[in-house]
Amino acid sequence: MSNINKPYLQWAIIIGLLFSGGIAIFTNRALFINSSTHELTAAKKKWEAQNIKHYQATFNYSSHNCQQEVEIKDDKIIAVKKNTCQTIPLHTITNLFTEIESAANGEKCGPNGCACDGPVRIDANYDPKYGYPIQLDFKLKPEQRWQYFDYWKHQFSGSYCTLIGFLGHKVEVSRLTTIR
Repeated sequence: MSNINKPYLQWAIIIGLLFSGGIAIFTNRALFINSSTHELTAAKKKWEAQNIKHYQATFNYSSHNCQQEVEIKDDKIIAVKKNTCQTIPLHTITNLFTEIESAANGEKCGPNGCACDGPVRIDANYDPKYGYPIQLDFKLKPEQRWQYFDYWKHQFSGSYCTLIGFLGHKVEVSRLTTIR
């Protein structure tokens, strides 16, 4: 036992623990992504199986305290019944699914970038009968910034992130009516 170099043994143990911890973190992340992706996929299939081509939807935005009521046909907005939101673009159900997918794939970052804010997570609830998203809750995941190269670049260079604010917001589809 006296032939073992103790500093090398300590480093080997540290590297082994870091490696094991990294595997545990990525495994945990993969399990969460798989469950939310499965729920998203099931809801989207249910929505598409309804084959609703013409509908009217009311969207409520908590962060701006405003509402949009739009008529959609063949996935295009054909009429705006009400819009008290000045800066929020109009949505369709397909747009909401696209936003949820981009967040689930790690493609959506906070306003300061993934290295500063982390990626955006969207917690979604779906209509049990039709499958469309009835509530989306947008949150930042700053605990995942370390996964981005620019995060480490900022850490080692001493540079700072911009400070554009992010208010987590909720989107609610308060009403959806099919039109024949």
